[in-house]
Amino acid sequence: MLYLSCQEERSFTALELSALEIFTGIAALLLRRAQAMERLQQNLHRATRELDELRRMDHLLSARADPQEVLEAILRIAMELTGARFGTLRLVDRQRQRLVLGALIGRPLLPNIAPELELDETSIVGWVAVHRRSLRIDDLHASPWASLYRPWLAGHEIRSELAVPLIGAGDEVEGVLNLESPEPGAFTEGDQRLLEMLAARAVIALQEMRLLRGMQEITGQLLHGGREALFARTVALACELIQASDGAIWLIPPAGPPSLAFATHPAMAGTAGLADAVIRSRRPLSFESGGWALAVPMLDPNGAVCGVFVVHSSRPRTFTERDQRLLIILANHAALAVQLAEHVQALQAARERQAITEAFAAVGDIAANLLHRLNNHIGLIPVRLEGLQEKRPDLFQDPYLALVFQEIESRARAALDAVREAMVYLRPMAPRPISPLPCLEMALRDLRIPPGIRLETVGLEDLPPVMAGEPQLALVFFNLLENAVEALGESGWIRVEGVAGPEEVILTVRDNGPGIPPELQDRIFELDFSTKRSPKKLGFGLWWVKMLVQRFGGEIRVESAPGQGTAFHVRLPRAPDRPA
Repeated sequence: MLYLSCQEERSFTALELSALEIFTGIAALLLRRAQAMERLQQNLHRATRELDELRRMDHLLSARADPQEVLEAILRIAMELTGARFGTLRLVDRQRQRLVLGALIGRPLLPNIAPELELDETSIVGWVAVHRRSLRIDDLHASPWASLYRPWLAGHEIRSELAVPLIGAGDEVEGVLNLESPEPGAFTEGDQRLLEMLAARAVIALQEMRLLRGMQEITGQLLHGGREALFARTVALACELIQASDGAIWLIPPAGPPSLAFATHPAMAGTAGLADAVIRSRRPLSFESGGWALAVPMLDPNGAVCGVFVVHSSRPRTFTERDQRLLIILANHAALAVQLAEHVQALQAARERQAITEAFAAVGDIAANLLHRLNNHIGLIPVRLEGLQEKRPDLFQDPYLALVFQEIESRARAALDAVREAMVYLRPMAPRPISPLPCLEMALRDLRIPPGIRLETVGLEDLPPVMAGEPQLALVFFNLLENAVEALGESGWIRVEGVAGPEEVILTVRDNGPGIPPELQDRIFELDFSTKRSPKKLGFGLWWVKMLVQRFGGEIRVESAPGQGTAFHVRLPRAPDRPA
């Protein structure tokens, strides 16, 4: 209101009144602008302070690695920004469907109040978690909140509450940030917006903390755990951070299509097409087919694609760029683990080959001495029989004795031949360039294959030579083929395949038999696993095959599943090209 007085006793003229109205309008406009400017400055000051506090929060969180310190820092900053008196930060335990107390600022809990809440609508915090949206209550005495509120502080009446959900990947609730005050209407819309921004930062901080801890565990398993355990932990961490239900890792072998190295569920085998597409495009891809999946390439230190990391969600969702970045980090770590595992495996294989070479050298010396002694003793049998025939020809006139003497001589010579033949595989061997196909033909000459079993060869004619020994490689083929025949019975098919790489040759013996149970696949190469004996296999089963292949400088692995047949892959070093 504007008040003016005049010292003269007269009325204001129309012109004066008009000027007064204009001046009053200008004054009101200036006043409104001043008030708006003051509010703007207050808001700017508040926003600047909030921004400074958020930056301070980022600094505090980045300097902490302990999970409890991170949670308490988040809660303390929230209370400082909003002026709250008490606060809690609860995290979701999905397995038990509960909200677990992660951090608390205020007085101790009441003794009759559990530090955990059900993940349902029976509490305010539970309501926020279930509905995944913020809740600002000016008066807890009002309906319906009075029936839901659970006091957790002794000697303090709480009148207002502000709770916001921590929304993580896949729109899943990670927890609830809850602030309380004894004053009614203590929290404003600005406090709510600020707490929601703080909750988003808190989710990122929690994910980074979990990622860091998970990476530390994975790094520890690089040296102390097997590849299977490492893949399992990496996939579990990815599913936890991205909120996926299942995951899988596909690896690219030296030859052939990608193979499923690890999966949390058999249905993940259905992501083979997605893995192929990622390998071709060398970039992350997602698709919707029986669920929602995200796949990223696994790059080795040289930038080559060595596999594909896939996560799958059974419910509708959109994978964000942050989800892709997290999965790429884990995929590259898994690729590094694969390379390290290969180096460790190569080192172990080199040590095994050295030990085998030394063992075979020792066995060869013992066998040579044994052969010499056997030759001296058994070799006397035919000589004595000849002398007996000269001195006592009458004994050989008896048909029965003549047959016995003939059998004794035949068995003695066969025993000597068997020992000499076995010595071929025990003597020290220097691998030399060998063509695989003649070795296969040599093995087939000694193997009986039932008429109902079809044998096929693929790609063997054009294979380059490999570094091996001819009789030893023939024995490898014989053992693998005989195992396949025994598995098939009287009908089925066996396929022998060959694929050449730049430095190696992969020979595969595949059949459509009943397959090998998973629990036995790690045992079939053990020394005492096989109970079958054969003159060609010396009674040692696949252990003998593995030893021979390792003597060549190669390796053998099995690929099998119940009801889907079996394939033995033999990797042998490729012989150096002859100079032109």
